[in-house]
Amino acid sequence: MKKFQDLYIDLNGQSIEILIEQLTQNCGDNWRRAFEREENAKYLNEKAFAFEYIGNDLSQAGLTLFEKEQGIWHVPNIVPIHSSQLSTDEYNKLLIDFKESLINPIVQKNSIHIVLTKDEVFIEDIVGYDAANALKQFSILANKSTGYSHPYDEKRWFKFLVQAQKSGKRLYSDILIATLIEQGWSEEWAYKLASQFEYSEELLDFINNEELEGA
Repeated sequence: MKKFQDLYIDLNGQSIEILIEQLTQNCGDNWRRAFEREENAKYLNEKAFAFEYIGNDLSQAGLTLFEKEQGIWHVPNIVPIHSSQLSTDEYNKLLIDFKESLINPIVQKNSIHIVLTKDEVFIEDIVGYDAANALKQFSILANKSTGYSHPYDEKRWFKFLVQAQKSGKRLYSDILIATLIEQGWSEEWAYKLASQFEYSEELLDFINNEELEGA
C-alpha cells in the first residue's frame, strides 16, 4: 500500500545551524524559509526549522524539521497552505522535491547522511514471508461472502494469525485492511477481519506472556 514517506537527516557531527543556512541559500524560487513557523514551534519548547513550497508545480505547503534524537533530524509532517489535506502522492512529491532541490546539492560537500523511506509498504516487509503467504492463501481460497466461517477457511485464518504473531512485529490495521482489499475482500469484510486480527493477536500475546511468567 502507498504510504507517506519519511525523511531523516543524520548530521554526523555537523552543526544544524550551518546545514539550515545552506538549505536556506538553496531555496530558489520554489521554496522559502518560514521563520514565522519556527516562532510557533518555540511555544512547544522545541527547536525547529521550517520551509514552505511556494512554487506552482506542486501543492503549496509547509514542512518543519525537528530533532528526532541526538543529531538526527526529520520531517514529521507536511501541512498544506491552501487545501485541507494532501494526498499521499502530493505529500511524497513535496518531500522528494525538498530533498532534491535543497538537500541534494549540499550532500557531497558535507558528511551528513540522508534517508528517504520507501513510498510503499508490503505486509511481508512487516511480518515476513510466511505470514504474508498464509494470508494470501486464506484470501485466495476463502469464501469472501462468509469470511472464515467455513472450517477450512478458519484453519487458514488461524495459520495466518499464528505466523503473524510469531514474527514479533506489529501489523497495523490500516496496512492489513489495504492488503485485504487488494486481495479481493470488500471494505466491510476487510474491516471485520482487521478487527478480529487485533483481538486475536492481543489474546495470543496474553497467552504467551502467561506461559513465560508461569515457566
